[in-house]
Amino acid sequence: MTTDVLTPELNEGASQRQAIKNAEKDDEKNLIALNRFISNDNCVLLLGPLFGIDGDGNKMHVKLKEYLASCEDKFELDDEFDNLSISKKSDGSQKPALINEICNFYEGARQNVIYEKILDIKFRAIITHTCDLFLYDSDKDHNYDFSFFSKKGTQPVETDGASPSLSGKPVIYNIFGNIGNVNTLITDYDSLYDFLINILRAEQEFPLQLRDILGKASAFLFLGFDLTRWYIPLLVRKLNQFILNARPRTSVYAYACLDDSRQIAAESVTDSLNKYPLSFVPFKTLNSIELINKLHSLGRKNGSTIDTVPAITPVQREFFQNWKVNLLEGGYDGMRVFFEEYKELNYRGHRKSDIEGIRIIYNQVLQEKTSFLITKEEYNVACQNMVLSLLSHIDKIL
Repeated sequence: MTTDVLTPELNEGASQRQAIKNAEKDDEKNLIALNRFISNDNCVLLLGPLFGIDGDGNKMHVKLKEYLASCEDKFELDDEFDNLSISKKSDGSQKPALINEICNFYEGARQNVIYEKILDIKFRAIITHTCDLFLYDSDKDHNYDFSFFSKKGTQPVETDGASPSLSGKPVIYNIFGNIGNVNTLITDYDSLYDFLINILRAEQEFPLQLRDILGKASAFLFLGFDLTRWYIPLLVRKLNQFILNARPRTSVYAYACLDDSRQIAAESVTDSLNKYPLSFVPFKTLNSIELINKLHSLGRKNGSTIDTVPAITPVQREFFQNWKVNLLEGGYDGMRVFFEEYKELNYRGHRKSDIEGIRIIYNQVLQEKTSFLITKEEYNVACQNMVLSLLSHIDKIL
């Protein structure tokens, strides 16, 4: 009689395959949860400086650098700022020619069909870190309001007689200005410093409609960012300001694809970037384009998650009433029991996606605790925030 024993190499391969299957399963769950947020008009898309692609699938920031390097003017540029072309010459002598060539590049670029798919998904707002007009040009039916950041204040492209800041439409917002207004382009250190100072302290400069959307959003989706970059914590801090100004003590979920991040493990995203109320949920196997295509194929729920939500049953009401007390008295480890019992409850009400999001984060935090990646104090703080969020949702259910 013989016994099959895996060699260390085969055993390692089997473990790796299982890890990939687990990651794909996690991504599928996160995809469904994210689509629910989108269907409920509670998700904001943030397109980073590394997202842009042309009609041939080329990365725009790479092609822009190649184009400027081939120009006769021989621009001296700082490569530190992703898709921004910052002249190293402080005398401003290159600025007019540089602005002209940047506009020529974007105006000659052929946009990718992915931008139409993004609009079809119907995010509540899209904030894009670019100066191109791909999204604006793709919005042929004018279903979105479009504006862009300027140190002189928000500048609408068109208003049709009404201020877009008071509109009920979803919003497209260019952080880095737009090529149709050369005074908003960031091309030297002076304009870069002005931008950073103004964007960090800005609030009233943002459209009223966008501020309202940011404050009420339950989820954000980060695509096209290198999450290891120095400016990411600043972006997280700014988003948290909008969230906390509108809705304290409620967790908000930041889904993210990692294909534009340099050698970063999914676990390290939550370790370094989680800052209450924003909690990161990374996709481990899907890249940005794959995720957009999947969301586009899923489609919205056409309001079914809102209009046809079943009424809470007496058993469910009793469950939430009991746990409203037990969560406060049972300690943080009591959340494990809560989620085990909640799984059997078959609750499908308005707050299902919110509770499911907290469950995902709780499992991540618990895993970090058991792996000694966070201290007991950090675990307690995270759990306290989650308990407060759960209690807030339970109050709304009851």
